[in-house]
Amino acid sequence: MAELTLDSTAGQDDLLHELAAVVRAALAGEVGKDWRRYGELGWLSLLVPEHRGGAGADDRAAAVVARGMGRACRHDPYVATVMAARCLAELPASPGVDARLRPLIDGSLRAVLAWQSESGDGYEPPSSSPVLLTGGAEPRLSGTAWWVPTADADTYLVVADRDGVPVLVAVEQVGDGVRVVPTGAADGTTWARLELRDAPAADVLASGDQVAQALRTAVHTGALLCAAELLGLVDRMLELTVEYLSNRRQFGRPIGSFQVLRHRAVDMWLQQRLTDAALDSALRRFGAPNADLTTRALAASSAKARASATALRVAGEAVQLHGAIGFTEEHELGRYVNRVLVLAAWLGNARVHARRYDRMVAS
Repeated sequence: MAELTLDSTAGQDDLLHELAAVVRAALAGEVGKDWRRYGELGWLSLLVPEHRGGAGADDRAAAVVARGMGRACRHDPYVATVMAARCLAELPASPGVDARLRPLIDGSLRAVLAWQSESGDGYEPPSSSPVLLTGGAEPRLSGTAWWVPTADADTYLVVADRDGVPVLVAVEQVGDGVRVVPTGAADGTTWARLELRDAPAADVLASGDQVAQALRTAVHTGALLCAAELLGLVDRMLELTVEYLSNRRQFGRPIGSFQVLRHRAVDMWLQQRLTDAALDSALRRFGAPNADLTTRALAASSAKARASATALRVAGEAVQLHGAIGFTEEHELGRYVNRVLVLAAWLGNARVHARRYDRMVAS
């Protein structure tokens, strides 16, 4: 399996083509939850600067990997892990931060962010965290973080509230006062509810505005990469549908020869191309040298709104064009449809992001 090497003298398109080839080769094998292998390939460190031990690539490179994950219908929380790495990389270097960041990007530590409340739109970081940090010399955590993207993490990076100030705390999965409640999702993945009851907060990594900004950057990054993963799912669902229309015969000829089915397949293709263009535009704006948090928020919302809507639409069309077989767990399409149902809602669905985009543009 080829390793990823980013040669700064090569053109950006050449680097992305090289990365796409590595992703296809790796995901064709049995990588599964081998996070060390993901680390060796450089996928977890793409958005971490070189001086912090990362690959120093850009969001477009991470989007290539995320799209490959979607196309292969991998259930590993790749985007969630990259979000955690991005959050830590946005914080000033310190012994505590670096002690988490380096093993996270080399694959020896599985860590994800835990910051969402039970209510809300599932995207915007709340004005106050559902987890409270109290105490002086021996601080304690109490509260519940919802919608944590995996129950299998070694460490949860919890955003807590201390007297109105956001604080980032590293919490081990196994510890006093820590309870991880797994919840199954439609695609077979296991999410979690992190319940903290007077849990020791020994590893406070950062606090203040730097935590708030790092979290928002990570969440915007996650929405953008989730859009890329959804597009990868669309790529494969479209491919499966075209194959089925070409091979399934009725009245002595392929059903794809019937005009009405051709039109529906073309509409699916148009939606895929429009989403590809929307993601490309969002990536350019997100990665611009002068991009601020508002610009990144707009770019992320535009991509996530389009990708979520397209993925659900293409999934519905694909199931109808496949007939009853499209609903079965045995058919490949069923796995993609279930994955779409989960990712289209994660970090805000199409309606949430469309309304958010309109509100930000109008203000």
